[in-house]
Amino acid sequence: MNNTTGLVGAGSREELPAHRALTGCVLALLIVWTLLGNFTVCAAVCRYRHLRAKVTNIFIVSLALSDLLVAVLVMPWKAVAEVAGFWPFGGFCKTWLACDIMCSTASILNLCVISVDRYWAISSPFRYERSMNKKVASVMIGVTWTVSVVISFVPVQLNWHRAEYRVDGSCDSSLSRTYAISSSLISFYIPVAIMIVTYTRIYRIAQMQIRMISSLERAAEHAQSCRSDLRVSIRKETKVLKTLSIIMGVFVCCWLPFFILNCALPFCPGPGAPGAQRGPYCVSEKTFDVFVWIGWSNSSLNPVIYAFNADFRDAFLRLLRCRGRDCWAAVSAAVETVMASNEAGNLKQESPLSAKLGVSCPTNARGMHMKKKHNVLFFLLENMCFYES
Repeated sequence: MNNTTGLVGAGSREELPAHRALTGCVLALLIVWTLLGNFTVCAAVCRYRHLRAKVTNIFIVSLALSDLLVAVLVMPWKAVAEVAGFWPFGGFCKTWLACDIMCSTASILNLCVISVDRYWAISSPFRYERSMNKKVASVMIGVTWTVSVVISFVPVQLNWHRAEYRVDGSCDSSLSRTYAISSSLISFYIPVAIMIVTYTRIYRIAQMQIRMISSLERAAEHAQSCRSDLRVSIRKETKVLKTLSIIMGVFVCCWLPFFILNCALPFCPGPGAPGAQRGPYCVSEKTFDVFVWIGWSNSSLNPVIYAFNADFRDAFLRLLRCRGRDCWAAVSAAVETVMASNEAGNLKQESPLSAKLGVSCPTNARGMHMKKKHNVLFFLLENMCFYES
């Protein structure tokens, strides 16, 4: 161990600055991508009325704001410390740690709220339409941010989070066992359990309704123009499963390693504990920092996963192509006109589901029961980005 340390210290003095420079470039790109992605989501919703009209997008904006705060209040300070090799901001460590816990928790809880919102909308669409409004959404978001602030700033400012052993001159954020486990339960384990339950049920509902709609269309009058092959239904179900797997897979892969270590590390012996055996989960601070950055990288992926449906894509393209005030005004008017004409066309010609699935069925061939099922699945198609538009 001593030989390795001496070799690194003597033989890599010239390589160390290059390594830190490369680390700084990679982290800077991650920060810029996170800033641009989440800022674009917020700008699109603020700019275009048809995006603001959807209550679901309020949760998307709250998620984008939490991820934006991760990129502003958390990532840059840690990136500077990674490049410098030490924590250069002194007593700001406690405030930074509270911001880290608050923003990361808010991001994860917003993901959980989005899953609950979509499950409610799909499982009880008519009740959801009557009950869900901007006031209810604001209350849900308010609870999310309140919980995030309470479990971050209050314990940190009262020093409840501190472990017995601390490394002087660093901001290693060593947590006590009680705080590490309790905060991990609230920030990750309970939300991820809720997300697994809601998205599993969403998939089952989608699977059932895809098959039901296919059978109703085949049994309807003029079924020749509506006939769907079994392979089409399977392909749609696979697309739903693939999308849900991406949503949960990205989230779990980014955050699960960190929270496992976050609960395990407080049980490792501290620097001043002689003769204690270290388990395999007692990783170095550098290794732990890698998993911290992987968790934060989830904030750079959320805009792509949650805000990349057809409406957002159109708004993003127009925002990126826009230059000058006249362009802003013209594009805003054009987007609203296109959205209005699309909605009118859908009402006159065919159901939203038919437009999404590429099925052209006569209107009189569908009963009220089928229209209800169309409405349920259309929400799922439109807001979960299950299908290419």
